[in-house]
Amino acid sequence: MLSSYRVTGRAYEIQAVETALGVLRGAGFPDAEAVRIHHAFVDQALAFGALDSANAALPKAAREAETAVWRATYARLPADTHPHINATARHLVVDMRHSSYPVALGLFLTAAATRLAQLTAPDDVRPV
Repeated sequence: MLSSYRVTGRAYEIQAVETALGVLRGAGFPDAEAVRIHHAFVDQALAFGALDSANAALPKAAREAETAVWRATYARLPADTHPHINATARHLVVDMRHSSYPVALGLFLTAAATRLAQLTAPDDVRPV
């Protein structure tokens, strides 16, 4: 059985929270925004950790069967009923067998950088 915990209150976790908040505050995030960014980052990392661990814990045959669905089912859907799946099927077959954590992390970091730019922009440039 796999499980994931958000908070333990132990020494290394406390140090990790302290360090992360220090980095975010040092970058210029206001306190409340630093906490929101930290919270989202931790939850995303834990969620992907649980998902990726569950996948890795599957027997090899089950992992291979799951991967085969993209090739055997999705890649064969007709364009007239599933135009978007049909058009991207070759990418689905390749991409869906891997964790999307690196992509999700990149998107998250880009969003955080964009948010920081919005928060630190001069008042006349800030979006409404």
